[in-house]
Amino acid sequence: MRANVTKRVLAGTLATTLLLASSMSVFASTGASSSSKKSETEDEIIQSVQSYVSESVETVSEAASLIPTTSAVAGVKSSVSGVYLATSVNGTAITTGLANIASGYGLAAGERPYARVYNFDGKKSNLAQACIDSAAASMGAAVGPAINVEIGKMAAGKFSLLPADGEKITLKVGIPKSFAQNGKTFSVVAVRPGGAVSILADTDADPNTVTFDTTAGQAVYAFIKY
Repeated sequence: MRANVTKRVLAGTLATTLLLASSMSVFASTGASSSSKKSETEDEIIQSVQSYVSESVETVSEAASLIPTTSAVAGVKSSVSGVYLATSVNGTAITTGLANIASGYGLAAGERPYARVYNFDGKKSNLAQACIDSAAASMGAAVGPAINVEIGKMAAGKFSLLPADGEKITLKVGIPKSFAQNGKTFSVVAVRPGGAVSILADTDADPNTVTFDTTAGQAVYAFIKY
């Protein structure tokens, strides 16, 4: 029983740990560029988790077993492997096929799409949060939870972001019960490093999900309703 409790506590710390190991700082200033992000290997990400919880996890492989590598929304499983740690939404899935992403972004043999999804903290990235709030206010909308999404590639075991000016990639995100509301229209505010803001329309008819088209690279995506 104690082992199960330890794993539950560990699962709660994984998002924080990955957040510290990630490039979250690019959103601390909307003038920053995602090109400053250093490459990270899967092992480096996992080892940072292991280091943070070394008393509970003895091996890298055990830490890896606790990191969700895929996510599903309304029965649709994400096509892209990675780390899916966002708990503020009801699942996140990239629905564009791997072959389409690979061809649309010119991936070479041995390169594969890879995603990192985790909660967004507006207090730590106040300028990005201000962009979200301003966009929502312009539509008279209420702001809901937000997530960080990094869509990149793994090549020779190293992760790097794909460019944000590539082909369309579709995401499906589950609306948490705390923000769901009948009769409301849902959209997503996207904030990119550098301060580019866009409002992305929901393209599905499911009241429990928001499906929207975006591109690769790094962005914060926030639910809004009006």
